[in-house]
Amino acid sequence: MADELKLPRWVRATDSGWKLSPRGWAIALSILPLLALANIVALFVSLDGVPLADRLVRPEFLVAACIVVFVPWTCNTIRLLLWSRFLGLGLRPSASVRIVIGTTVANAVTPSATGGAPIRWLMMVSEGIPSARALTLLTFQMAEDFVALFSLVLLAVILTGFAAFAALSSDPAIVRSVGGSVQTVMTVGAAAFVVVVGLVVAAVKGWLGSRVRDLLVRFARRLRAIVASVAEDWSAMLRNGKGMVAANLALSATQWGARFTIAALVLAAFGADWQPVLYWLLQYLVQAISSVIPTPGGSGAAEAAFLLLFSPFTDRDVLVPAVSIWRLVFFYLPLIVGALLFFVLNQRRLRREKRWAAEVSAEPETPAGTGATDRPAGTPPGRQGTE
Repeated sequence: MADELKLPRWVRATDSGWKLSPRGWAIALSILPLLALANIVALFVSLDGVPLADRLVRPEFLVAACIVVFVPWTCNTIRLLLWSRFLGLGLRPSASVRIVIGTTVANAVTPSATGGAPIRWLMMVSEGIPSARALTLLTFQMAEDFVALFSLVLLAVILTGFAAFAALSSDPAIVRSVGGSVQTVMTVGAAAFVVVVGLVVAAVKGWLGSRVRDLLVRFARRLRAIVASVAEDWSAMLRNGKGMVAANLALSATQWGARFTIAALVLAAFGADWQPVLYWLLQYLVQAISSVIPTPGGSGAAEAAFLLLFSPFTDRDVLVPAVSIWRLVFFYLPLIVGALLFFVLNQRRLRREKRWAAEVSAEPETPAGTGATDRPAGTPPGRQGTE
């Protein structure tokens, strides 16, 4: 639990869980203007004095990209709401939006290799979802995403006749880049596994002191209880949630299908051939490569991977300005909108909680169990109960 763990200064514990402190958000969001400015400078350099309007052959595709980029948010929010209803959590739509957008913003300003799961779990707990149920929601969605993405990638590979892999494997630079990324993942994963196992063995043997050993024992007990709760939720889902699984799989497929279509739309706006399946697959590979690079949001790595993977299939005159526009639309547009929306939603929540606190302080004391209040004690309107 929060009071048993040493939290970094940019995370604070609250009655309903953990959340990023205002200082943490300020530090994180201060990085965004610098990264966006770098992409804008790269865009103007790539245009070589030619107005952007003259480079755009079909601007309607760029408008479509600016709309489609928000489809994943919508699908993700609906998926979270559906599963929370299934589990009886009663999550409000505004809380679901905060979780999805907050995760997006936090992911963008942390190294991609960190992964979104811990941040998403943190956001769920900060909205008052019990930690075990938050882990259940994570495992549900991770399983759906794996099935949906695997199916979409397999379908794209089949529809393109394996042409993408044949072309990419013939380029030594691409082979070295992909091979290096795979080697990095394997090395970091193996090193992390060895370190974790070593620390656990040392703690069990008592080499790190009795206090660390006691903490490990308490953590193991807590982990067993969480695993048992998650297993119970999965059992309920397999018994009674098959229709819910089908609906969420369809939403997941729509979410990932839209997410990796942005490159095809941007390239089409610059006059490239319309090859949605091939470009969807290439953007998926770009995301996979950049996700292992320890830079905020994969900045730098995403642009380099885009140029590297798309160059065999697209003219350089189109590709160079398109990569900056793609990054601005795919990454910075939803990020800026998300940061503003997250701020507005948080301000609304804070005002609602202040009103609730004022109402509670003004209410006379009432005996427990008299039904004098419509909400559980200590739970402000719009927030979930805690464990």
